[in-house]
Amino acid sequence: PTLTLTPPTTATLPPCSSTSRLKKLLVPVVKQLHGRLTFLHGIYRAHSIAEDEIVFPALEAKQASRNISHAYTLDHRQEEELFAELDAVVIDLYNSTPQNVRDKVGKARRMCAGIRASLETHVRSEERELWPLFSEHFATAEQQHLVGVIIGRTGAQVLQAMLPWVTGAVSEEEKTAMMDSLRAATRNTMFDRWLEAVQEGG
Repeated sequence: PTLTLTPPTTATLPPCSSTSRLKKLLVPVVKQLHGRLTFLHGIYRAHSIAEDEIVFPALEAKQASRNISHAYTLDHRQEEELFAELDAVVIDLYNSTPQNVRDKVGKARRMCAGIRASLETHVRSEERELWPLFSEHFATAEQQHLVGVIIGRTGAQVLQAMLPWVTGAVSEEEKTAMMDSLRAATRNTMFDRWLEAVQEGG
């Protein structure tokens, strides 16, 4: 099965019970926040599923993970819980009153900051502990095979949403290296031709 994403502009919310004036202020802001949260959660889910179902088993098969992967799987579960809690808080924001809206906004801001800190720590730890193991234990062809499996499992919609987002956050040199690796792993496929069009268009 492949993953799908809910675009940030199409996430759904329950009917708003706030007063009409507050509703006019809340609806567009909360809808945008909830849409972005739903989109980010979808990206995160693609990341964690690829690791739990493809990357970690490959490391364990090489006896290379030294039980590290189990800790990251637990992190994934805890971060899923954080996303679920924040989703509930954002929906609750939608039904704020003039008396409690400030407290609810403060809670949502603190939870957003908490998720950001957790994800940043998680990614930095993976870059430091996990990814060097691939260079040590996997030949280039094996690495390309794993990338191909991940691409096949992730689905075109998620990849098309992720790619511009990721490439916009890295240097030109890193972007070129990443695109070259993706094309090497998907050579002679429709995805390879799509990547070529993306590079030519960029």
